[in-house]
Amino acid sequence: MKEVLKNQTPSVERIDFDSSNNILIFLLDGRVVSVPLKYFPDLENLSEKERSKVTIVDDRTILFYHSDQIYHLEDFMGLEEKWRER
Repeated sequence: MKEVLKNQTPSVERIDFDSSNNILIFLLDGRVVSVPLKYFPDLENLSEKERSKVTIVDDRTILFYHSDQIYHLEDFMGLEEKWRER
């Protein structure tokens, strides 16, 4: 049977960064969201070591120890207003 992504709630498995200055968000269902850090200057200005100190809360909220910002998975998908709907 063919697997379907429709109606699946995305959950963050882990966060990484690549050499092209992108944040990579790995989801439990196998998808990877890749977004240029230029859209998130607060994260872009962190060192590699500072970026590595991250906590994932409730499978969709991302907290960086060296940042005052609270990020949600939807922020990285261009759906900033959607996180309030969940």
